[in-house]
Amino acid sequence: MRRSSPWPWFFPLAFTLTQLGASQGLYPGSPRLDAATPSGGSPLPTNSISHITVNRTELWIGTGKGLARTVNGGVTWQSFGSVPQFSRPGIFAVAARGDTLWCATGYTKEVNGQNVQTGAGHAYSTNNGQTWAGLPQPLDGPGDSLLTYGNNQIRILPIVVPEQNVTFDVALTAREVWIASWSSGIRKSTDLGATWQRVILPSRSRNAIAPTDSLGYTNIDPREDNNYLGFAVAAENDSVLWAGTAGGLNKSTDGGISWTKFTRDNQLHHILSDWVIAIGIQPLGSHSRVWTTNWPAEGAGQEFGVSATDDGGTTWKNHLRGVKAYDFAFLDSIVYVATDAGLYRSDDGGLSWTRTGDIVDNISGHRLYSPAFFAVGAMGDTVYGGSNEGLAKTFDNATHPFGEEWAVLRAYQPLPGTGSAYAYPNPFSPRFEFTRIHYTTGTAGGTVSIELFDYGMNRVRTVLSRASRVGEHDELWDGRNDAGDIVPNGVYFYRVLFDDQDPVWGKIMVLQ
Repeated sequence: MRRSSPWPWFFPLAFTLTQLGASQGLYPGSPRLDAATPSGGSPLPTNSISHITVNRTELWIGTGKGLARTVNGGVTWQSFGSVPQFSRPGIFAVAARGDTLWCATGYTKEVNGQNVQTGAGHAYSTNNGQTWAGLPQPLDGPGDSLLTYGNNQIRILPIVVPEQNVTFDVALTAREVWIASWSSGIRKSTDLGATWQRVILPSRSRNAIAPTDSLGYTNIDPREDNNYLGFAVAAENDSVLWAGTAGGLNKSTDGGISWTKFTRDNQLHHILSDWVIAIGIQPLGSHSRVWTTNWPAEGAGQEFGVSATDDGGTTWKNHLRGVKAYDFAFLDSIVYVATDAGLYRSDDGGLSWTRTGDIVDNISGHRLYSPAFFAVGAMGDTVYGGSNEGLAKTFDNATHPFGEEWAVLRAYQPLPGTGSAYAYPNPFSPRFEFTRIHYTTGTAGGTVSIELFDYGMNRVRTVLSRASRVGEHDELWDGRNDAGDIVPNGVYFYRVLFDDQDPVWGKIMVLQ
């Protein structure tokens, strides 16, 4: 039901809650409904895919340029880029439950010379994407600081701006929407986002919290308590909730009222580290196995990897030590993990693992040059992996073992003929993705050189120099010059030389 993880290129900068001025919502007034326009055989919105959600027989993907879905395994796509609620197209989270879909959107903006992640709001549909409603990013008023928890009165720092306040994850129960945001922490809504309630978690100094406790403190400041910086939220059922933060993993068995916190240091058989980026719930019939991706926090022994529990958090087993992981998918007893080093697979609870090697489309020959995957989903016997180079899929069954054959789906158009070229995606942001210069030499082949120039026709980068090529190819440009620096925003020209023929020219627009 949940497939979400923070985009690697949207990861939080150093956390400071500065007063950046009053914020106005993107969608003033009541939510409005707008219909999506089907786009039939359109390609993917972009090749940077950060979220994959499987909902019944549909595959939904979240990208840096919007939301899309397919009902036929990627043969055709419906894009939601024309829907006003996705005017800020960066998708930070996607969740689905029945006909209800929920997306968190955001973007980066420059503040004091730094790129700051900024929440743009939420979009949701209660009719499986036919119409959408938009909501502003949840914010507090300047006076929204006093909370009642049992007999305790707690003042918590109000979050009054969307900067550094992106929603990284969403979970849906029968009656509630749960969100995990960076500076806003964990919140829930019982009225489809019209109002939000802040969730009280154990403070830095506590391992558990309940309304009957006398807490002994009256103030909470997220700048000083990492357990109020949210990354992940997952619903095991309507009563059992899990929340991952920069201060550990939290579990509630009473619908989010009381919580127990698990950290690297408060258990004998503990989680791997305290930044809990994503949570996966694997149903196994008699029980659920809970998985977490863990990134190092401050302190000794913190490391990348994943953790899993079969007893509700009493004990944990740690796997893939040293591997930076982002997301989970499950096929019965099989777990798949999207990581910087590829897609990992285990069918024995993590005792042994296999990993993807070279990924080349068996028909088109398209290749993924980076091993990194940021999202993974499983539907039937097909496994999908989201990367910054497109969507890859493979079968996993008795006839076709995992990773034996691949199809690579990308946002591109067919070439008109030999000696032609174009770049995609275009425009592109070097901070988020590569652009690909796509060309063909025809079946005869030949030598190819590709160079990039700025608007003054100064050479910026040599991508390829008299390389031997046959047929259709992609050459990657990461938006950097020959010195390794990211180029400024603007229009750049590429020149493709096929043997001694006249060069083919094209434009690429760089937008950070």
